[in-house]
Amino acid sequence: MSHQVLWTDKLTEDFIKCAALSDEEAFVMRTRARGYTVSYQAMNLNCSEATVHRIIAQLKKKYDAVQTEYPDVFPVRKTSKVEKFMDEN
Repeated sequence: MSHQVLWTDKLTEDFIKCAALSDEEAFVMRTRARGYTVSYQAMNLNCSEATVHRIIAQLKKKYDAVQTEYPDVFPVRKTSKVEKFMDEN
């Protein structure tokens, strides 16, 4: 998700506020926007990398929902061919 939207600090904080993210989701969002790795996030959240991947998947769904509500504030996510294939199959 960090490469699908150009994340600025303002956009990140607006998304956290509009989507009413939990503390863990907000941490993952902020660190993803800054380019930290999943292993760094898992270590700091004291959870597995699979859990971080699940949080990222939830964030994508929440972003899509918020983006449809506020299309003038949040740009549409760029989807990759691989992600589209995984969603459809």
